[in-house]
Amino acid sequence: MQINDSFIIQAPIESVWDFFMDVEGTSRCVPGVQSFEVIDDTNFRGELKVKVGPITAQFKGTAILAEAIPTRRLVASADANDRATRSIVKAAFAADLSAVEGGTLVDYQMDVSLRGRLAQFGSTVFQSTAKRLTAEFVECVQAKLTPGGAT
Repeated sequence: MQINDSFIIQAPIESVWDFFMDVEGTSRCVPGVQSFEVIDDTNFRGELKVKVGPITAQFKGTAILAEAIPTRRLVASADANDRATRSIVKAAFAADLSAVEGGTLVDYQMDVSLRGRLAQFGSTVFQSTAKRLTAEFVECVQAKLTPGGAT
């Protein structure tokens, strides 16, 4: 399943880039993150609790930061599984940043493959869940990058 969307953060591109490159700090803005561990500069491990339709899943897995072109592009991938629903998710993620009037435009693309019990839900449910989680993420990032905002 493909998810393509964009959002604007009202902060300079350098500030947004620096925030995203602090992967541990950025993880605090990802809704549902239960734990996060830095393995090295490009490898991470964590746990994410997310509700999809009527089912709540707790995914444990790893992520890899595959490419980082300063202030322009990030590419990452993740593999995780949820034992309770016997679901497996694999995702590839790319984000392109560009300066726009009033802030930074982030265009992103995700290619998500899901197997197991959660795969029974159609793309409409996943698109809706992705939009909700993205909105919560953007709100958190914006708050952290606003002078005097949350830390």
